[in-house]
Amino acid sequence: MTQKMVRSERRIQILQALHECLKEKPFHQTSIKDIANKAGVNHGLLHYYFENKEDILLQYIDYIFDKYLAIYTERFNLEITNATVTNETFSEVCRWLLNEVSFNPELARIFTEIWSLAIYNRKVMRKLKDHYRQWKNGMSALVENFVSDKKTADRLSLTLIALAEGMSLFSIFFRRSDLCTDLDYQVMMQSMVPANGIKIS
Repeated sequence: MTQKMVRSERRIQILQALHECLKEKPFHQTSIKDIANKAGVNHGLLHYYFENKEDILLQYIDYIFDKYLAIYTERFNLEITNATVTNETFSEVCRWLLNEVSFNPELARIFTEIWSLAIYNRKVMRKLKDHYRQWKNGMSALVENFVSDKKTADRLSLTLIALAEGMSLFSIFFRRSDLCTDLDYQVMMQSMVPANGIKIS
C-alpha cells in the first residue's frame, strides 16, 4: 500500500471518528482527544492530517456529501447519462433522496447541528452553500427534462432540496409515519410553476 493510500485511509478513519463523536455529543463539546480516541490514534497525529478541529469538520462535510454523491452516481448514472429522464426515473431519484438521505437518523441529527453551526461560522456556511449549489445543479439537470427553462429548473431544484432537508429536520421531532413521504413529484412540480412552464410528457 502506497503512502498516499495510507494517508487517505487515515484521513477517512479520522472523519468517520468525528461522525461517531457527533452521534454522542455536540461539536463544541467534542475535543481533538475525543476524535483521536474514536479513531484509535494518538491525538498529536490528527494535526498531521488536519489543521485543527474546525478543519476536520469542514472536511467531514465534504466527505459526507461526496459519499452520498458516489452512492447516487453508482445507482442512477446509467439511467440518466446522455438520456432523457422519465417521470419514473425522476421519482425514483426523489424517493431515494428522501428515504436514504433525509430519513437517515444519524445524518439528520448531525446535520441539524451543522446547520446551526453555519449560522455563526462563515466557513461552515460557505462549505454547505457550495455543496448545496452542486446538489442543485445535479438536480436541475434532471428537472430540466420537465420544465421549459433553466431558471425554473434551478428554482424547483432548490425547492425540492429544501423539502428533503426539511423532512430530515422534522424526522427528529416526528415519526416517519406522521409525514407524507409518498409524494408524486411530477404533480408537485406542476403545482409550483405556471402551467406554461411545464413540458407535457
